Amino acid sequence: MKRNLFIVLMLLTGITVKAQEKAIAKVHYLFKHVNDTTQRDKYRRDEVVTYLGPQTSYYTSYSSTRTQEQSAQQMDALNFDGHVIVSKSTSGIRESYLLESSKSNMIEVKRVASDEFLLDAVYPKQDWNIHDDTKVIGGYTCQKATTTFGGRHYTTWFTTDLPFSFGPWKLHGLPGLILEARDDKSEVEFEYSGFDKLADSVQITIGAPVDVILSAPEEVEKLYKAFKTNPKAYMQTKSGGSSSIKKSGVFVTSDVPFSTIDPNKIKSISIKNDDNYKPSPVTNNPLELKP
Repeated sequence: MKRNLFIVLMLLTGITVKAQEKAIAKVHYLFKHVNDTTQRDKYRRDEVVTYLGPQTSYYTSYSSTRTQEQSAQQMDALNFDGHVIVSKSTSGIRESYLLESSKSNMIEVKRVASDEFLLDAVYPKQDWNIHDDTKVIGGYTCQKATTTFGGRHYTTWFTTDLPFSFGPWKLHGLPGLILEARDDKSEVEFEYSGFDKLADSVQITIGAPVDVILSAPEEVEKLYKAFKTNPKAYMQTKSGGSSSIKKSGVFVTSDVPFSTIDPNKIKSISIKNDDNYKPSPVTNNPLELKP
Protein backbone atom coordinates (compact mmCIF):
# COMPACT_ATOMS: atom_id res chain seq x y z
CA MET A 1 0.00 0.00 0.00
CA LYS A 2 1.49 3.31 -1.03
CA ARG A 3 1.32 5.76 1.83
CA ASN A 4 0.41 9.33 1.10
CA LEU A 5 0.28 11.35 4.30
CA PHE A 6 -0.34 15.07 4.45
CA ILE A 7 -0.28 17.25 7.52
CA VAL A 8 -1.63 20.61 6.43
CA LEU A 9 -2.89 23.34 8.68
CA MET A 10 -5.35 25.51 6.77
CA LEU A 11 -8.69 27.24 7.12
CA LEU A 12 -11.90 25.87 5.68
CA THR A 13 -12.06 29.04 3.59
CA GLY A 14 -9.21 27.66 1.52
CA ILE A 15 -6.53 30.27 2.19
CA THR A 16 -3.02 29.38 1.17
CA VAL A 17 -0.36 28.03 3.47
CA LYS A 18 2.98 29.76 3.90
CA ALA A 19 6.29 28.64 5.38
CA GLN A 20 5.61 25.05 4.40
CA GLU A 21 8.26 22.48 5.09
CA LYS A 22 8.38 18.91 3.93
CA ALA A 23 8.53 16.64 6.94
CA ILE A 24 11.48 14.32 6.59
CA ALA A 25 11.07 12.12 9.68
CA LYS A 26 8.87 11.29 12.64
CA VAL A 27 9.58 10.13 16.17
CA HIS A 28 7.18 8.13 18.34
CA TYR A 29 6.83 8.22 22.12
CA LEU A 30 4.76 6.49 24.77
CA PHE A 31 3.25 9.29 26.87
CA LYS A 32 2.31 8.84 30.53
CA HIS A 33 0.64 11.44 32.74
CA VAL A 34 -0.33 10.92 36.37
CA ASN A 35 -3.32 13.24 36.14
CA ASP A 36 -4.82 12.24 39.50
CA THR A 37 -2.39 12.19 42.44
CA THR A 38 -4.94 10.33 44.62
CA GLN A 39 -4.90 7.41 42.15
CA ARG A 40 -1.36 7.28 40.83
CA ASP A 41 -1.81 3.81 39.34
CA LYS A 42 -4.68 5.07 37.13
CA TYR A 43 -2.69 7.41 34.94
CA ARG A 44 -3.42 8.41 31.37
CA ARG A 45 -1.33 7.20 28.48
CA ASP A 46 -1.17 7.70 24.75
CA GLU A 47 1.04 7.01 21.78
CA VAL A 48 2.18 10.36 20.46
CA VAL A 49 4.28 11.42 17.50
CA THR A 50 6.33 14.43 16.48
CA TYR A 51 6.64 15.06 12.74
CA LEU A 52 9.96 16.72 11.97
CA GLY A 53 11.08 19.31 9.46
CA PRO A 54 14.31 21.33 9.40
CA GLN A 55 12.68 24.33 11.14
CA THR A 56 9.23 23.07 12.17
CA SER A 57 7.66 20.23 14.10
CA TYR A 58 4.12 19.00 14.71
CA TYR A 59 3.32 17.04 17.90
CA THR A 60 0.05 15.13 18.10
CA SER A 61 -1.66 11.89 19.15
CA TYR A 62 -1.12 8.78 17.05
CA SER A 63 -3.98 6.75 18.54
CA SER A 64 -6.44 7.37 15.71
CA THR A 65 -3.86 6.19 13.19
CA ARG A 66 -3.37 2.97 15.14
CA THR A 67 -7.15 2.48 15.13
CA GLN A 68 -7.21 2.90 11.36
CA GLU A 69 -4.33 0.44 11.02
CA GLN A 70 -6.23 -2.13 13.09
CA SER A 71 -9.34 -1.64 10.98
CA ALA A 72 -7.48 -1.88 7.68
CA GLN A 73 -5.65 -5.05 8.73
CA GLN A 74 -8.89 -6.75 9.74
CA MET A 75 -10.64 -5.72 6.54
CA ASP A 76 -7.75 -6.99 4.41
CA ALA A 77 -7.99 -10.46 5.99
CA LEU A 78 -9.52 -13.19 3.79
CA ASN A 79 -11.89 -14.25 6.57
CA PHE A 80 -13.20 -10.72 7.32
CA ASP A 81 -16.90 -11.00 8.20
CA GLY A 82 -17.78 -7.31 8.29
CA HIS A 83 -17.30 -6.87 12.04
CA VAL A 84 -14.42 -4.60 13.07
CA ILE A 85 -13.11 -4.90 16.63
CA VAL A 86 -10.97 -2.03 17.91
CA SER A 87 -8.83 -2.51 21.01
CA LYS A 88 -8.43 0.64 23.09
CA SER A 89 -5.62 1.05 25.61
CA THR A 90 -4.87 4.77 25.30
CA SER A 91 -6.55 8.14 25.72
CA GLY A 92 -5.89 10.43 22.76
CA ILE A 93 -4.52 13.78 23.87
CA ARG A 94 -6.71 16.78 22.99
CA GLU A 95 -3.91 19.21 22.21
CA SER A 96 -1.44 19.28 19.34
CA TYR A 97 1.34 21.81 18.80
CA LEU A 98 2.98 23.30 15.72
CA LEU A 99 6.39 24.79 16.49
CA GLU A 100 8.19 27.13 14.09
CA SER A 101 11.62 27.63 15.62
CA SER A 102 12.84 30.10 13.00
CA LYS A 103 9.99 32.46 13.93
CA SER A 104 9.80 31.63 17.65
CA ASN A 105 6.15 30.84 17.03
CA MET A 106 3.77 28.16 18.28
CA ILE A 107 0.18 27.36 17.38
CA GLU A 108 -1.95 25.10 19.56
CA VAL A 109 -4.54 22.83 18.00
CA LYS A 110 -7.39 21.98 20.37
CA ARG A 111 -9.59 18.99 19.60
CA VAL A 112 -13.30 18.69 20.43
CA ALA A 113 -14.77 15.43 19.11
CA SER A 114 -13.89 15.52 15.40
CA ASP A 115 -13.49 19.32 15.33
CA GLU A 116 -10.15 21.06 15.62
CA PHE A 117 -9.51 24.71 16.46
CA LEU A 118 -6.42 26.87 16.18
CA LEU A 119 -5.36 28.83 19.25
CA ASP A 120 -2.59 31.35 19.70
CA ALA A 121 0.01 30.11 22.18
CA VAL A 122 3.06 31.41 23.99
CA TYR A 123 6.24 30.12 22.35
CA PRO A 124 7.89 27.76 24.87
CA LYS A 125 11.44 28.49 25.93
CA GLN A 126 13.63 26.29 28.06
CA ASP A 127 16.99 27.07 29.66
CA TRP A 128 18.93 23.84 29.31
CA ASN A 129 21.78 22.45 31.37
CA ILE A 130 23.70 19.87 29.35
CA HIS A 131 25.51 17.19 31.37
CA ASP A 132 28.30 14.75 30.56
CA ASP A 133 26.17 11.66 31.28
CA THR A 134 25.37 9.44 28.30
CA LYS A 135 23.29 6.36 27.61
CA VAL A 136 22.05 4.44 24.58
CA ILE A 137 18.36 4.63 23.63
CA GLY A 138 17.08 2.74 20.60
CA GLY A 139 20.62 2.33 19.31
CA TYR A 140 21.40 6.06 19.55
CA THR A 141 23.97 7.50 21.92
CA CYS A 142 22.20 10.14 23.99
CA GLN A 143 23.35 12.90 26.32
CA LYS A 144 21.60 14.12 29.45
CA ALA A 145 20.03 17.58 29.67
CA THR A 146 17.87 19.12 32.39
CA THR A 147 15.51 22.06 32.58
CA THR A 148 12.62 23.48 34.56
CA PHE A 149 9.50 24.15 32.52
CA GLY A 150 5.79 24.45 33.30
CA GLY A 151 6.41 24.09 37.03
CA ARG A 152 8.26 20.78 36.62
CA HIS A 153 11.94 19.80 36.56
CA TYR A 154 12.68 17.58 33.55
CA THR A 155 15.51 15.22 32.77
CA THR A 156 15.83 14.52 29.07
CA TRP A 157 18.10 12.50 26.81
CA PHE A 158 18.92 13.81 23.33
CA THR A 159 21.02 12.53 20.46
CA THR A 160 23.08 14.56 18.01
CA ASP A 161 22.93 11.54 15.68
CA LEU A 162 19.50 12.90 14.76
CA PRO A 163 20.09 16.66 14.26
CA PHE A 164 16.57 17.91 14.93
CA SER A 165 16.19 20.55 17.64
CA PHE A 166 12.80 19.18 18.72
CA GLY A 167 11.22 16.53 20.89
CA PRO A 168 7.92 15.56 22.48
CA TRP A 169 5.25 18.10 23.45
CA LYS A 170 6.72 21.61 23.95
CA LEU A 171 10.24 20.44 24.78
CA HIS A 172 12.79 21.64 22.23
CA GLY A 173 15.93 23.72 21.73
CA LEU A 174 18.71 21.15 22.23
CA PRO A 175 21.41 20.38 19.61
CA GLY A 176 19.74 17.07 18.80
CA LEU A 177 16.48 15.14 18.96
CA ILE A 178 15.03 14.45 22.43
CA LEU A 179 14.32 10.72 22.69
CA GLU A 180 13.27 10.54 26.34
CA ALA A 181 11.95 12.96 28.96
CA ARG A 182 10.45 12.72 32.44
CA ASP A 183 9.89 15.02 35.35
CA ASP A 184 11.56 14.41 38.71
CA LYS A 185 8.35 12.94 40.21
CA SER A 186 7.75 10.58 37.25
CA GLU A 187 4.32 12.15 36.81
CA VAL A 188 5.01 13.11 33.18
CA GLU A 189 7.01 10.75 30.98
CA PHE A 190 7.83 10.46 27.30
CA GLU A 191 9.43 7.13 26.44
CA TYR A 192 11.02 6.64 23.02
CA SER A 193 9.27 4.04 20.86
CA GLY A 194 10.65 4.54 17.36
CA PHE A 195 12.14 6.84 14.73
CA ASP A 196 11.25 6.73 11.04
CA LYS A 197 12.91 8.57 8.20
CA LEU A 198 10.20 9.26 5.65
CA ALA A 199 10.63 8.12 2.08
CA ASP A 200 10.73 10.74 -0.67
CA SER A 201 7.49 9.30 -2.05
CA VAL A 202 5.66 10.17 1.19
CA GLN A 203 4.58 13.79 0.90
CA ILE A 204 4.09 15.38 4.30
CA THR A 205 3.94 19.13 4.70
CA ILE A 206 3.89 21.11 7.93
CA GLY A 207 2.79 24.72 7.71
CA ALA A 208 0.87 27.55 9.33
CA PRO A 209 -2.08 29.30 7.67
CA VAL A 210 -1.87 32.79 6.25
CA ASP A 211 -4.05 35.32 8.13
CA VAL A 212 -5.35 32.59 10.40
CA ILE A 213 -8.53 33.34 12.35
CA LEU A 214 -7.67 32.09 15.80
CA SER A 215 -10.34 30.66 18.08
CA ALA A 216 -11.02 31.95 21.59
CA PRO A 217 -9.80 29.48 24.26
CA GLU A 218 -12.78 30.09 26.53
CA GLU A 219 -15.24 29.36 23.72
CA VAL A 220 -13.45 26.15 22.78
CA GLU A 221 -13.58 25.07 26.42
CA LYS A 222 -17.33 25.74 26.48
CA LEU A 223 -17.75 23.51 23.44
CA TYR A 224 -15.69 20.77 25.06
CA LYS A 225 -17.81 20.86 28.22
CA ALA A 226 -20.97 20.75 26.09
CA PHE A 227 -19.64 17.73 24.22
CA LYS A 228 -18.70 15.89 27.43
CA THR A 229 -22.13 16.62 28.95
CA ASN A 230 -24.16 15.54 25.92
CA PRO A 231 -22.16 14.21 22.93
CA LYS A 232 -25.29 13.54 20.84
CA ALA A 233 -26.63 17.07 21.28
CA TYR A 234 -23.20 18.52 20.46
CA MET A 235 -22.98 16.56 17.20
CA GLN A 236 -26.51 17.61 16.23
CA THR A 237 -25.72 21.27 16.93
CA LYS A 238 -22.53 21.03 14.90
CA SER A 239 -24.32 19.51 11.92
CA GLY A 240 -26.83 22.33 12.10
CA GLY A 241 -24.06 24.88 11.71
CA SER A 242 -24.89 26.77 14.89
CA SER A 243 -21.50 26.54 16.57
CA SER A 244 -20.65 29.68 18.54
CA ILE A 245 -17.15 29.96 17.07
CA LYS A 246 -15.58 29.45 13.68
CA LYS A 247 -14.00 26.05 13.19
CA SER A 248 -10.39 26.46 12.15
CA GLY A 249 -10.27 23.26 10.15
CA VAL A 250 -6.99 21.56 10.94
CA PHE A 251 -6.80 18.40 8.92
CA VAL A 252 -4.42 15.58 9.79
CA THR A 253 -4.76 12.43 7.74
CA SER A 254 -3.04 9.22 8.69
CA ASP A 255 -0.66 6.61 7.34
CA VAL A 256 -3.76 4.60 6.47
CA PRO A 257 -5.84 6.89 4.23
CA PHE A 258 -9.59 6.57 4.72
CA SER A 259 -9.88 6.10 0.95
CA THR A 260 -8.43 2.60 1.42
CA ILE A 261 -11.18 1.66 3.88
CA ASP A 262 -14.44 0.74 2.16
CA PRO A 263 -17.29 1.56 4.60
CA ASN A 264 -19.64 -0.68 2.60
CA LYS A 265 -17.72 -3.69 3.90
CA ILE A 266 -18.34 -2.78 7.54
CA LYS A 267 -21.39 -4.22 9.30
CA SER A 268 -20.43 -3.15 12.82
CA ILE A 269 -17.60 -1.61 14.81
CA SER A 270 -16.99 -2.71 18.41
CA ILE A 271 -14.59 -0.97 20.76
CA LYS A 272 -12.94 -3.30 23.26
CA ASN A 273 -11.38 -1.48 26.21
CA ASP A 274 -8.24 -2.91 27.75
CA ASP A 275 -9.26 -4.23 31.19
CA ASN A 276 -5.90 -3.13 32.57
CA TYR A 277 -6.33 0.45 31.40
CA LYS A 278 -8.76 2.45 33.49
CA PRO A 279 -7.44 6.02 33.82
CA SER A 280 -8.90 8.33 36.42
CA PRO A 281 -11.41 10.83 34.96
CA VAL A 282 -10.25 13.38 37.54
CA THR A 283 -7.38 15.78 36.83
CA ASN A 284 -5.91 17.47 39.88
CA ASN A 285 -2.37 17.39 38.52
CA PRO A 286 -2.24 19.18 35.13
CA LEU A 287 0.63 18.77 32.72
CA GLU A 288 1.72 22.35 33.33
CA LEU A 289 1.61 23.49 36.94
CA LYS A 290 0.99 27.03 38.05
CA PRO A 291 4.18 28.87 39.05
